[in-house]
Amino acid sequence: AGGTNDQTTAGRDQPTVTMDASTEPLAARVNGEPISEKEYERAVLRYEAALQSLGLDTSGNGDYREMVLAQVIDKRLIAQEAQARGLNIDSGEVQNALDESVQLRGGEAGLYEWLHANHYSEAEFRQELRLQLLANKVQAEVLTTVGAVAEQVRARHVLVTSREHAEALQVQLDAGADFATLAVAHSLDRSTSVNGGDLGWFPRGLLTTPELEAAVFELAPGAYARIVETSLGFHLVEVTERDLQRELSPQAALAVRKAAVDSWLAELRAGTEIERFVP
Repeated sequence: AGGTNDQTTAGRDQPTVTMDASTEPLAARVNGEPISEKEYERAVLRYEAALQSLGLDTSGNGDYREMVLAQVIDKRLIAQEAQARGLNIDSGEVQNALDESVQLRGGEAGLYEWLHANHYSEAEFRQELRLQLLANKVQAEVLTTVGAVAEQVRARHVLVTSREHAEALQVQLDAGADFATLAVAHSLDRSTSVNGGDLGWFPRGLLTTPELEAAVFELAPGAYARIVETSLGFHLVEVTERDLQRELSPQAALAVRKAAVDSWLAELRAGTEIERFVP
């Protein structure tokens, strides 16, 4: 992807958007294509309605308006990429998706009640279905490179709360102490400590702590890393096995596919001119 050209309003004067009386105020532009404030505000209302349907308060979700704007921008970006790839959704595909929604909600009355509660007109909902179907097609192309096997490692770790504790355990490992024995005695990760700190087999993208994962994939079997700090604490980690073509478990396959899509979308954003006009 090309270089980032993300023009945001944070820390700078608000961009001036020249409009005539017939032009709607803008929330953003993506590669020059406008996203109106109305479209953005409708998306915010839908997000709030979804939270309320779950019995959640919007005040507990931080700056969700910024997150909603990012989602609207991503949808537009994916649609542009689909067009660039020559992908399209015909009216029959949209109608099939609409029919499925009708069936899912117990008939047309149920659907229209749901549309009203979620601030959709029928035209807006049809457009939303079209964008979802486009995104599915693009992602399917992205995932053609993701197979049923991947490089995986098997590792074990010891998690403690302080660097001093980790350093003391490091001294014991350097002196020849057994890693699994230290994990059983000291690790705060109770889900793995009973098995000597064993994390099992995993590919890139599966661990929730990227710093630990990065350290693990740099190690050869039998080697252990110096202290790795993450949001959970301080880790000592050892790789016990590595397989360059190991079959993915269902959970691992989901993680690999998600990581592939996230990486693709990050590259797409990096090569995109994005202008934001709302806080």
